[in-house]
Amino acid sequence: MSLALHSAVVTDPGLIRSNNEDSAFAGARLIVVADGIGGLPAGELASDIVIRGLRDLDAKLPDGDPERVLRVAVAAANDEIQIVADEDPDRYGMGTTCTAMLLVDDQLYLAHVGDSRGYLLHEGAFSQVTVDDTYVQMLVDAGEIDRVEARHHPQRSLVMQALQGGGYELHTQVWSPTVGDRLLVCSDGLSDVITDDTIAAVLGMHPDVEECAQTLVKLTLAAGAPDNVTVIVADVVDA
Repeated sequence: MSLALHSAVVTDPGLIRSNNEDSAFAGARLIVVADGIGGLPAGELASDIVIRGLRDLDAKLPDGDPERVLRVAVAAANDEIQIVADEDPDRYGMGTTCTAMLLVDDQLYLAHVGDSRGYLLHEGAFSQVTVDDTYVQMLVDAGEIDRVEARHHPQRSLVMQALQGGGYELHTQVWSPTVGDRLLVCSDGLSDVITDDTIAAVLGMHPDVEECAQTLVKLTLAAGAPDNVTVIVADVVDA
């Protein structure tokens, strides 16, 4: 059985930031969000490097294991970030998150580093399929705070690893999606502002992926949108 993604992407700089350091790609096989860090203009450049490095996988998957292909593409983007950063002292510390989902035949491959998130809505059940690479997530994992406290922690935006040219641990998963599954990939501009319960409700009430993504961004803007916000909503369909 061959599957495809019917996807839509919406992005907005938010109400505080002067530019948008998020980059994204939404295709029939690949969806990816990269949230740049490092300030103007370096974060925007880093996230764009990741998107340019991965987007060709949507059109033609190179030979080999898809998970390895994703790992190689992410590693190449990380190397390019280091090269570009070395060219200009003002780009020191530039980097980006990366959360990508690649559909190959009937398997979905996830690659993730940073705090952009991936979610799955399957037969009405909503779940987060990524784990944040953040300081507060470490506290949650250690049992020192719960998820509710994590949402309001003063250091909730402290990312412990990202693609910055150096070492990183890429988290990967693979699973078998089914027709009717709905995927969400987003920057923390959404997940830091809108609760999981609200996100799940919106995903379940809007059949159209474009309308669904627009609604999530509008809710974020209505709540103050202190950061850039990027949302990709994708439905798994028959190819």
